[in-house]
Amino acid sequence: MKQLCGSGNCRRFQGERRPRCAEPGLRLCRTCCARVRGDIAELPRLYEECESALTQFPFVLDHKVRGGERRGLNLNEAAVDARLNMRSVLATWSGMVADERRLSKLARRDVAHLVTFLMVHLNWLLAHPAAPDFVDEIAVIATTARRASRSGPALHLDLGQCVQDSCDGAMFATRSGQDASSSLQVRCEAGHVWRPQEWLLLARRVRQGNSDPGRQGSRIPAGRVGA
Repeated sequence: MKQLCGSGNCRRFQGERRPRCAEPGLRLCRTCCARVRGDIAELPRLYEECESALTQFPFVLDHKVRGGERRGLNLNEAAVDARLNMRSVLATWSGMVADERRLSKLARRDVAHLVTFLMVHLNWLLAHPAAPDFVDEIAVIATTARRASRSGPALHLDLGQCVQDSCDGAMFATRSGQDASSSLQVRCEAGHVWRPQEWLLLARRVRQGNSDPGRQGSRIPAGRVGA
């Protein structure tokens, strides 16, 4: 009797009533083997895309507004979690391979090196009794990373009053589209605009203003809309 594919996602992905037969000597069908190869190969790029989503606003503008409510730009938690889970899962499986095959563990545990290591030993893994768990975990972290890499901060965040001298306009952050790659801006109603390379300086100025409302810090270089 032929062994069936052990992946819990086999039927769901292929729209069939029962899993397909596993490849000879392996624990998974041909389609699931191809899928996990593709997922693993994609992980380094997804890791970088999650980093891009994470650093769209590379600081926290934690601005206290009326009533003590705190608003501002916060880290993309989905991207943070996706990156941490990816490294954890890859490190765990790489460690298992190294232990059972009596290999030296990787000196570098970044995603790119972990993926390269697992790809070298992928055929051995796909024949291992734990192959179904491996494939399903890889599918989860790949799917989560794809989703997180497309997520971004809220479309509009109120940051309080503009920090430019003699400007009473409201300051806010906007994102023009629905994904993390869309254009992001920090600007005020009067037209002052802060480019990404100026956001850290802006964050420091906001914190100075919050800690000492009477302090007149240095002007922040800001452009004008259309400048």
